Formats: sequence, structure tokens, C-alpha cells
Amino acid sequence: MGRLANFAAMLMAAMPAAGAAQYETPVNPPAPAAQLAEMIEIYDNVCLRAFPNDAAVARAIQMRGGTAMNAEEVRRRLHDDPGRGWNLGGRTARFEITIEAPPFHTCAVRTLTAAGFPDLAPYRTLAARFEANRGFRSIEAMTRDVGDLRVSGAGERREGGSPESLLVVLTTPNDKTRDAAHSAVEVRFAHQIYAPN
Repeated sequence: MGRLANFAAMLMAAMPAAGAAQYETPVNPPAPAAQLAEMIEIYDNVCLRAFPNDAAVARAIQMRGGTAMNAEEVRRRLHDDPGRGWNLGGRTARFEITIEAPPFHTCAVRTLTAAGFPDLAPYRTLAARFEANRGFRSIEAMTRDVGDLRVSGAGERREGGSPESLLVVLTTPNDKTRDAAHSAVEVRFAHQIYAPN
């Protein structure tokens, strides 16, 4: 599967089921740098170190006090794709972790932010360390409007027997539906391994 087709599939497959109403602007949001630091720590531990071993992912989340999502919550995140998910009340914010089963075997961490993270340099440092000397190349950034949401993504991909990607995806109401009360940005970090049947 080509890079752009794979990335487009990731964007479309992981669309939230709800519309712009779920993007309510947070009241008293956490400091962006603190929320980003916590998200990076979770992503590194769960999606870069434990993944793709799904049992190790589950153990890592349970050690953090995460609770399993019910079937409806998983369906809202993964739609018809098989997988599982957890809710995690962090120090700074609420996080959602999902594991999508192959062929797009994906570990993702999501959080709702007031306006995204203004400086993703700490994430870039983590990604660069993980990707070092492994043949990862940039994927062209994409933006798609789906219903009343705008989804933007970028990342890096390594080709080979089981192509592997690190992705950053932002979801927010689109220009037609965004207002002061619904302007939050969902940030998602995803580690994906494509393993066709």
C-alpha cells in the first residue's frame, strides 16, 4: 500500500463518530507544556515501548490505573475495526488509548486540548530517537474535512515487510462549525504497523 493511501486510510479509519459538539472548549485547561509532557510519556511507554505486544500494552495501561472502554466507546473510536481501548485520568488531562487490530495494527493516544500544542518539539525529539537509523521518511501532510470536522495529519513512515508509521493527527470542528464554545483540538499520536493478511 502506498504511503499516501496508507495515511489517508489511517485518517479515515480513526475518525471520531461524534460531530463538532464533542469539541467543547475546555474550562480551566491545563498548561499545554505539562499536558504535552504527560501525553509524550504515556505514548512512549505504551505505544513505542510496549506496542506491538497488545498484552504488554494492556499491562502498561492497567499499571497507570486506566479503565477499559465499553463496546460503544471503542466503536466510536475504531468504528467497525476490531480493537480495544482504555480511558486514563492523567495528572493534567483525560487520555484515551486505543489498539486497533491488524491489518492497520495501531496504538494511539488521544487527548482534548484547548488549542493544540504550540510547540511539538518534545514530541519530535521522541519520534526522532525512535526512528533513528531505521529508514523512516516524512509523509506528506494531509488535511480532510469529514462531515463537520477537520482532520489534519503528518508523520513518518518506514517501508519494508511490515511498513511502520508514526503519526500526529489533529481533529477540530471545521470552519463552518467552529465557534468559541466548540474550538477544542483533539491531538492524537499513533504508532501504526501495517500487517496485511
